[in-house]
Order: sequence, then C-alpha cells, then structure tokens
Amino acid sequence: MQFSDVKGQEKAIHILQRAIQNRHIAHAYLFTGPEGVGKKKTALALAQYLNCAAADTAHFSSCEHCPSCIQSVSGSQPDLILLEPDGSSIKIEQIRSLLSKVSLRNYENTYKVIIINDAHLMTEQAANCLLKTLEEPTDNTVFILITAQVQNLPVTILSRCQQIPFHLLPPSIIQDILQELHPERQSQIGLVTALAKGSVSTAETLLANEEIASARQDFYSLLIRLPQVSPAQIIGWCEQWDKNKKMVKSLLELGQLWYHDVLMVNTSGQMTLLVNQDYLAPLKSQTIEPQQLLHILQYFQTAMAQLESNASPRLVMEVVLLKTRTAVTV
Repeated sequence: MQFSDVKGQEKAIHILQRAIQNRHIAHAYLFTGPEGVGKKKTALALAQYLNCAAADTAHFSSCEHCPSCIQSVSGSQPDLILLEPDGSSIKIEQIRSLLSKVSLRNYENTYKVIIINDAHLMTEQAANCLLKTLEEPTDNTVFILITAQVQNLPVTILSRCQQIPFHLLPPSIIQDILQELHPERQSQIGLVTALAKGSVSTAETLLANEEIASARQDFYSLLIRLPQVSPAQIIGWCEQWDKNKKMVKSLLELGQLWYHDVLMVNTSGQMTLLVNQDYLAPLKSQTIEPQQLLHILQYFQTAMAQLESNASPRLVMEVVLLKTRTAVTV
C-alpha cells in the first residue's frame, strides 16, 4: 500500500509526510473522519513505508520488493498489527493480547505499528487498558487509532494522540475510483457516486446491493406513471416500507436524483449531466413545469428532514408521493 493509492486526502497525507521528513513520528495518531474515505488505507501505507528497507524518501514511496514490503502486502508483517472489533466491540482481552505483543522486541524492522480500526468501539475497560501504554509509549512503536465517531472516544485517549482529520471525497474522485475498479458497471457509476455522499465504501455497498437495485427499478416505475396512479394505490405501495427507515432514506435520495434529472432535461437538455443515464427515454417523457419540479424537490428535502426526526418511514413516503402526484397532475 502506497500513499499514492490514497485519493483525495492530500492534506492528511502531507501532515504525515512532513512528520516523516522531519523525523517527528508521533507515538500515537488518531485518524478521524467519515467511513470509507481512506483512513485505513493511509494507516497501512504509513506502516509499510516506515518499515521499508529501500524506501524512496524523495517521493515517500515504499519499494514493494523488500521482505518487509512483501510481508506487509501479504498481511504477514510481524511488526504490523491490525486490530478489528470482535463483534460489536473491542474488548479488554483483545487489548491485553495486543499489549503483550507490543512489549516484545521488534522482529527486524524499525517500527512496530499497531492499527486499531473502529477505535470508538473499545469498551471502557479496553480504553483504560490501552491508555496506560499511550501514557508511557514504548520506543519505536506507533499506534494508529481509526474512528468515524471521535465523539465516542474518551477524552483521555484523545489527549494522547495526534489527530489527523480525513474528509468526504469529491464526486470526481469517487467516480474515478469506481471506473477503475468496476468498468463493467459504467451505466450505474454516476448514480452510485451521487448516492455515496463522499464515501467509497458506501459506493461499493450500493453497487453490490441487489435489494436497492430492485427497489430503484420499482420506485422509478412508480414515478414514471405517477399521474395515473390513484392515492389508494400509492398508500398500498408504501405499506412495504413500514418501519424500513434505511430503505426509505435511499428511496428519498433516489427521488431527489430523479426529479433533479427531470429538471435538467426540461431546462438545459444536457443529457451527459444526468445521473440516471440508464433511464434517458423515461426522463425525456416527464414533461413537468420547472416551478413544479422545484416544489417537488422541496417536498423530498422536507421528507428527508422528517425521516431524520424519527417520523414514520411509511407515513413520510406516503406524504411525499401524494404531494408529488398532485404536483405532476396539475
């Protein structure tokens, strides 16, 4: 894993590279930021670089060929320890086992690097156990804690770590990554990028989720023929989403993207900018006045806010669809 493999996190990478250049490697880092934006990749890249026997210091790249790099890539590097949650938490027994390895002499390399993923899931006892080591760090040992919920970590842990913030990725970066990884899914990449909201892992999940793909097809079919659908039919259709907040949230996002595309078709006609590239013909058939489309987009935005306020998912979907039906039949 190289620093160059991490896309869209130049500021975080620069902080780490400057520390390497100045030989001021912290004994404990805390990588914070949303899920799926490159925190774990960066931790692995740092670990590989620190122990590379022939690193390119001018370009901050590891050689990929020395025994340490080969072991890092294969996951068998003895001085690189990756700790993941056991079920829904990181338990004190895991931390104790980890610290027993930390106390051992490094095998061959300069640094022993410990990466704790989802560090906010440490139990109180586990966090207190780790704290003692963070307060009295061992020479040539680097801890990297990774979290998307920094607010759930004890202040005592936060105070012992140098925080490195990571941010949501711009759509262009996510689209480039998906096109490289999944060129065969070209028609879906624009849509998935828009729904991913800056997270590559979210985008990957959406691409792999057949349930969402099926629900999208069903939902768009309903929106296309909405003027002909009766209020009773809408209410009946919404029953399947009773208490399914996660899916209703996805459908509301899809609805926003659909009517934004319709607005683009009716105002600019620039088809290349549409998210739903696989629905070009149905989108062109949606002749709705721009002012009404703006109202519809506001309906969906209000529905999203209501859903986040714990309103009934089914009721939220009923209301937004009934309002939208009225708007498109005027």
